[in-house]
Amino acid sequence: METTGLHIPHVHFAPRREAHPESWATQLRWYALAAAIGFVVPLVGSSILGLQHDLYLGIYFVAVGALLWAYASATRLDVRAALVRNWKLGVALGVVVGVLLVRNVFSDNATPHPSGAYYWFELIWRGGVYGAVDALLLTVLPCLVVYRSLGGRLSSWRLRLEYLGAALALIATLTAIYHLGYTQYRQDGVRAPETGNLIISLPMLLSVNPIGSVADHMAMHISAVQHEYNTEVRLPPPTNVR
Repeated sequence: METTGLHIPHVHFAPRREAHPESWATQLRWYALAAAIGFVVPLVGSSILGLQHDLYLGIYFVAVGALLWAYASATRLDVRAALVRNWKLGVALGVVVGVLLVRNVFSDNATPHPSGAYYWFELIWRGGVYGAVDALLLTVLPCLVVYRSLGGRLSSWRLRLEYLGAALALIATLTAIYHLGYTQYRQDGVRAPETGNLIISLPMLLSVNPIGSVADHMAMHISAVQHEYNTEVRLPPPTNVR
């Protein structure tokens, strides 16, 4: 009687090759996630639920903070290198742009603002913290996505121009997506915040350092809280103090 052997083919299970953390594919997936969060949080928290603005901002800060932490961890971002890269140029450009931004805010008509301890809270919360978070989401993340996808070195004029063009496109797109989450911008359009954020982004676009742009966004928000707290353009969602 002939014995029949059962042949089991050898199957090699190799770990799935992950995309490089600084590839265009990986970086643009994080950018797409940032765009989704940037639109959904204001749409739900502000437009649909109409949360009180300080409560809404707390949710927005947590969502963006979690996103940025996950991005930095998953893609092995060297935060220190990002902060020290061309920092002197970034700071110098930030000073120039910041002065222009603050002067522009104070050129508008003044509106009432809160008084006492709540006013100082708003200067920090709706001014400094909100400005920093907006800058990290709308300027720093798009610039890092492009810079890292290009290899982390802008060693030629071609690479510098590619960085400027791609970063501008991603900043403008994310700025529009984020602001369209608010009712006021779906009604009035996003031209004003687009223009403002592109100006704020100039220090990082020209230096690849985030310090100047983050400081400028904070300065704009702080001066707006002080001078035109009821603004419907610079500090969404709008609020009112009489």
